[in-house]
Amino acid sequence: MKLLLIIAILTASLAALNIEREVLENGITVLSIEAHKIPVVDLQVVAYAGSYYDPRSMEGIANLTCRLLMRGTTHRSADDISRSLESVGGELNPAITEDYAGLKCRVLSKDLSEAIDLISDCFMEPLFDIDEFERVKKEVLSSIKVENNDPFQVSEKAYRKLLFGDNPLNHLPTGFEESVSRIGRNDVEYFYSSYYRPGNLIIVVVGDFVHSELLSLLNQKFGKWENGEISKPVIQEYLATDHPIGRIVPMDISQAYILLGHHGPKYGTEDWFDARVMNYILGGGGLTSRISMKIRDEKGLAYIAYCYFERFLNGGLFISSVQTRKEMAGEVVRTLVEEMDNIHKGARAGELEQAKKYYTGHHPLSFDTYGELLSIALQIEVQGLGLDYLDKFTEYIDEVSLEDIKNAAQKYIHPDRYYVVVVGNVKPEEIGIDNIEWLE
Repeated sequence: MKLLLIIAILTASLAALNIEREVLENGITVLSIEAHKIPVVDLQVVAYAGSYYDPRSMEGIANLTCRLLMRGTTHRSADDISRSLESVGGELNPAITEDYAGLKCRVLSKDLSEAIDLISDCFMEPLFDIDEFERVKKEVLSSIKVENNDPFQVSEKAYRKLLFGDNPLNHLPTGFEESVSRIGRNDVEYFYSSYYRPGNLIIVVVGDFVHSELLSLLNQKFGKWENGEISKPVIQEYLATDHPIGRIVPMDISQAYILLGHHGPKYGTEDWFDARVMNYILGGGGLTSRISMKIRDEKGLAYIAYCYFERFLNGGLFISSVQTRKEMAGEVVRTLVEEMDNIHKGARAGELEQAKKYYTGHHPLSFDTYGELLSIALQIEVQGLGLDYLDKFTEYIDEVSLEDIKNAAQKYIHPDRYYVVVVGNVKPEEIGIDNIEWLE
């Protein structure tokens, strides 16, 4: 009863939230949410310059560029930037995805003007100092080496490459060790000049401020930035397989890390809520999902087993993930494929009801902080969800029917044409599935 009351209160507060959207004269899109619960402001500025825009053989350049924004400008050194935030107890961090990259900041509301002044300087006048460039590059290469010793990271990288081939979704934002090693300072400057333009920027602000005063500050600091032409990269399209394809990545470990799935829907898919609820039932609903109950509870093959969709502006993927004993790898693969096939037959009424209760109950709890509201406001813009998304979310979930679940499964889950990556001390014959084409 108490939880229902809390959810009702939070749902009412969400309904009261007003997302303002403005476009500055130079083309910068601004989204803001006034919320005066605490005297804090969360701010994020991003360009459509994520890792999808990495040129081939320079995978990781978007990440380097993003990180260097806060490492010195024509007016401030890297130390100046760090000290100015520390002096007011603020935070400034790089943020990158496949679709966008930029900086995220949190300050007390009284320091908002200073924060906007600082961030505008980082975006408009980055120095790309050679010493800072070499320092950041070394940091990134070091993190990649750590990733390359983590079996889960290794499996994810191999899975991306298997699915997307030469398409830029084939890598994580950090890039590859060999590609980052060949990137030079001039390459970063060129990438910046190609994508960091006002018409390619989004500013999202959530917290304790007045909207009109915020717009005045943003116009004052960002308004003098002249718009310019934005590069349109030529992208290699990816093709889906018509049969199961696998790759084993040898690693001397006792467990087998398994990723199995295929391409998935991208942002803007009309039946996304159908697919989202269907995935909850299949493997996204924690211990109560079908994959977890079959692999964990019934067969005892693993402690955790789940699946999810990951979507981007220019593509998407479906992944089921299991870590198991290496001798059980084949049984796990067979079980995952069986459950993918079973969901084609549809869901039970009780499963749909449970999924709906989760989403309608969890939704208002997901935006309890300014930072969480910032993230969803940014996604509303990037995905084109509409400014009424928060109000209509429950309605979208309630509309999903059993027939929708079945249709979404048949459209987006492909048990006959999947990709599988196994990291570990395993051989194809030990998997024991004849119709998988194993690649070197």
